Amino acid sequence: MEQLTTLETTLLNNLIEKYPALKAHLPYLKVKNRETTKVGMTVNFEYTDDVEKLNFDDFNALFSGGENIEIKGLKQGLSYVIDITDGQIEYIEFSTYGENWNGQFGDYKIISE
Repeated sequence: MEQLTTLETTLLNNLIEKYPALKAHLPYLKVKNRETTKVGMTVNFEYTDDVEKLNFDDFNALFSGGENIEIKGLKQGLSYVIDITDGQIEYIEFSTYGENWNGQFGDYKIISE
């Protein structure tokens, strides 16, 4: 399992502002893998073994704070969405606006709309 990046943590903290009950999930959340395509990347999560300590509310949501992530080399940057299924944080999906991208963030800037 891989550790969360600073960007992933920032986006998850934005999610927690809307769904405060998910704050308790962060210590148990790890990156299962990162799958890159030509125009995006999916960061899949899994929970550590001691997850039974958490209370999962039975809700589903797709969350995006409306921000755009500016990255050098991408004209229009990235959008993202965080999937919550059955009360668990499943993944963050990053997408370009049709531009090829190598999945590297480098220097980035989050721009609120």
